[in-house]
Amino acid sequence: MSWADLGLPDAPEPSGNETPAPRPRKEPKPPKEPKPPREPKEPKPPKTPKPPKPPKPPRESGGQGDGEGGSRTPLILGIVAGVLLVAVVVTLGFALTRGSSTASPADTPSSDASTAAPTAQPSPSPSASSDAVGVPVALKFGGTGFTLVDKNAKTVFSYEWRDKAADAVTELTAAFGAAPTQRVEPGDGSSYPDYTVYQWEGFLLYDMVDGTGGAQRATFTQPSYATFSRNEVGPISMTAEHGLKIGSPVTAVRAAGPSQEVPRGNVGSIRFIFDQSRSSVGPPVQYSMIADTDGSTVTAVLYYFAAGG
Repeated sequence: MSWADLGLPDAPEPSGNETPAPRPRKEPKPPKEPKPPREPKEPKPPKTPKPPKPPKPPRESGGQGDGEGGSRTPLILGIVAGVLLVAVVVTLGFALTRGSSTASPADTPSSDASTAAPTAQPSPSPSASSDAVGVPVALKFGGTGFTLVDKNAKTVFSYEWRDKAADAVTELTAAFGAAPTQRVEPGDGSSYPDYTVYQWEGFLLYDMVDGTGGAQRATFTQPSYATFSRNEVGPISMTAEHGLKIGSPVTAVRAAGPSQEVPRGNVGSIRFIFDQSRSSVGPPVQYSMIADTDGSTVTAVLYYFAAGG
C-alpha cells in the first residue's frame, strides 16, 4: 500500500539534511557477578632423579669408527716433532752466537767486573786511611813554634810562640801522660817580664805574664819559649832541627853549621846558636835554635829569641 492508495501525497524523499530521530536510550547492563576464586593447584610430585649414565667404554684402537681419530694421531705427532725441531735449531743458533760473542777477550773483563761488583767488600782507600790523625808520638820544634805529630807525621796539635799557653799545656799534659809543676820566674821589673814556668821532667814551657816589666804580650819579642833536656818525655820523642839530640857530640854540633859559638860561665861549656838571623818579631814571631853543651856533648836544646843576629 502506498501513500496514494490512502489519498495522501507521496512522502518527500529525504534530502540528507533532516535531523535524525533520537536513538532510544540503552538500558544499563546489569553488573557482572564476580568470578569465584580459583582453587589452588595441587603441587606436582617431585621427579624421580635419573640414574647416572654408565661411563662409555674406551674405544679400542683400530676398531670400527676410529678411522678419524686414528688418522689424527700421526698428524699431531708430526706437529709436535716439527715444533721441537724448530726449538732445537733456534737454541743451537742462539748458543753458537752467544759463545762467539763471549769468547772475545775485550768483553770478558767487563762482564767479570759487573758480576763481581755487587759481591765485592768495601775496603778503606789508602787516601782515607792516610788522612786520619793518630795519637801523638813526637814533639817537633821549629822557628815559629812546636807541633805534636803522629807516627805518619800528621799534625795533632800546633803551637806558635805568641799563642796562649793554656791549650798547649792541656795537649802536652795528655801527650806526656803527666801534669806539669808550675812556678813564676820573675823578670827585672823594667824591661823583662815575669814568666809562668810549666815544667815536666825534661821539658819546660815559659809563658810571659802579660803587662809585667812594662811588656805587653801582643808586641813583646819573646812572649813564650821552650827548652828540653831529654830525648823522650813520657812516650813523646823530642825532635830538634839540624839532626841534633841530647848527647850529640860537640863535633856533630859544629858540623851542623852553627851561626855562633859562645863560651859559657862553666869551664868548657859552649853555647851554639843556629839560625841567629831568623829571630824576628814577625808576624809570626820566630826564634833561633840554641844547643847548650858541657864542652863535649849537648845537654839542652833551647828555642829562644837570639838578639844580635
